Amino acid sequence: MMPDFNDLIGKPFDPDSYGPDAYSCYGLAVEVFRRFGIEIPRTDISVCACKAASMREIDRHVALYWQALDKPETPCGLIIKSLDPLYAHHTGVYIGRGRIIHTSISRNCVIDRFHDWKDYIIGIYRYAGNDHSRH
Repeated sequence: MMPDFNDLIGKPFDPDSYGPDAYSCYGLAVEVFRRFGIEIPRTDISVCACKAASMREIDRHVALYWQALDKPETPCGLIIKSLDPLYAHHTGVYIGRGRIIHTSISRNCVIDRFHDWKDYIIGIYRYAGNDHSRH
């Protein structure tokens, strides 16, 4: 069953927040995955609309908890590129039926079409837990 996200729409963006009154991009991802029954870890890196994380930081975090996918599945995390190829500045969650949920400085929390973002997505990931046996 698809979780309800209506209460999240329009919530303000805050670069350091994990909710419930405002969310960073990754903070929103934590909440969305929780609604799918999946507890993803908070992270010490920032991948949100105003703080760029280096791809090295992201790769280290991904290696610990995530498995790369070729195409989106519900739910999965999305890493979205910045203008500089060495950095990412945004994350969202694919929630099915061709939609992603994310939050940004200018638009707050929104649901958009995956197709509108596909050219900017540099990583699609399934949460795999803290499974170091994959390495």
